[in-house]
Amino acid sequence: MLKQYNYTFNSDSGYYSFFTKRQIEYRVAFYEDFTLASCVGNDIELGNVYQITIDKISSRPEQFDVLISKTIKNIIATFFENIHDALIYICDDNDKKAFQRFSVFDRWYKKSSMTNYITKLDNIIEFNSDTETIKLYTSLMFHTENTNFKTITEAFSNISNVLNGAKP
Repeated sequence: MLKQYNYTFNSDSGYYSFFTKRQIEYRVAFYEDFTLASCVGNDIELGNVYQITIDKISSRPEQFDVLISKTIKNIIATFFENIHDALIYICDDNDKKAFQRFSVFDRWYKKSSMTNYITKLDNIIEFNSDTETIKLYTSLMFHTENTNFKTITEAFSNISNVLNGAKP
């Protein structure tokens, strides 16, 4: 029995991809993110901060499949082989399912062995745009041995203030 799906890394486009047993493709990518850098002074070092994106490429509905989460957890665990990297997860709300994604991501983390060496912080951020109040469900993950953890944590907790117009 498979423990996870086999995945490949496409070095040209920078994403991992895998196919489920129903031939539905998923892509996982890590992009350099400067959100936290905008929340601290210019002379403060944060280290490497990335944003993860998880995209289901096929439009077909996916049935519950535990191997999807196991595969994504493995990709994330591989990412943290570099203890100086930090990861931000921002839940997309285009389809009004941000809270569901946020909850699933939290459940994946809590059921994983990553809790032994990765710290995860959550921050539900509200800020005002021109026409509405926007709510972002976000998580920050970093290795417990990351020497920049204090600065990263402070920047993450300051995002809401910066988005609402405060200076870092």
